[in-house]
Amino acid sequence: MKGSRFSLLEPLIAAAVGLVLVSNVISQKFFSFPVWGMPVTTDVGTLLLFPFTYILSDILTEVYGYAASRRVVWYAFVANLAAAGLYTAAVALPNSPDFANQEAFRAVLGQVPGLVVASLAGSWFGSFANDSVLAGMKISMVKWDPAHRWLPLRTIGSTVVGELIDTTFFVGVAVLFGVFPADALVSLIVSQWLIKTLVEIVFTPLTVWAIRGIKKYEAKDVLGTETWSPFAFAREGGENQFPQDGR
Repeated sequence: MKGSRFSLLEPLIAAAVGLVLVSNVISQKFFSFPVWGMPVTTDVGTLLLFPFTYILSDILTEVYGYAASRRVVWYAFVANLAAAGLYTAAVALPNSPDFANQEAFRAVLGQVPGLVVASLAGSWFGSFANDSVLAGMKISMVKWDPAHRWLPLRTIGSTVVGELIDTTFFVGVAVLFGVFPADALVSLIVSQWLIKTLVEIVFTPLTVWAIRGIKKYEAKDVLGTETWSPFAFAREGGENQFPQDGR
């Protein structure tokens, strides 16, 4: 029966939250490289993981609707808070004399709470900007593009806005907490924003393929929302536009 089919929503949510948590740890390592003679600085999390959280966010918003992606933002928010508390407790607990890596342990995880605050600020504002722009563009575009042939226009457009807001908040707060050096502020914002956006552009064919495949599998293509408020956690809304004949 179609109604008993395994849904991909839960694995997508788990992947999105997991990537955010991992990126907070590896984002402490950053490096510089020249581009046209200018130094560009970025962190490992930005390069390896964080762009894919926005790709997953685009999939969730485009297939399941703004209400579903809104819940994911809050799931990641709570998970980040829990991680910050656990990392802080783990560092503060007394260590055995046999544990010779306490200082290295503290150096890595001791800074994570600052990164989590930065991540919370960036992800919260950036993710809601990305998701609401994509969902809003979908409402407008479906009037003249009901077949979603111009889907890449809104996945890329929402990323440009969302990543700029996300990166500005993330880097700015991280600098205030001393995680990143202040003299790298502008370089980090510009380089991370460009890298995240370029990664999503490069992976746009894969994103579009995944969205179309998941829509067909789930028989779901949600348009609109009951409310745009980021605080309406329990509200749903939106209308499934997927053809009833499954085509």
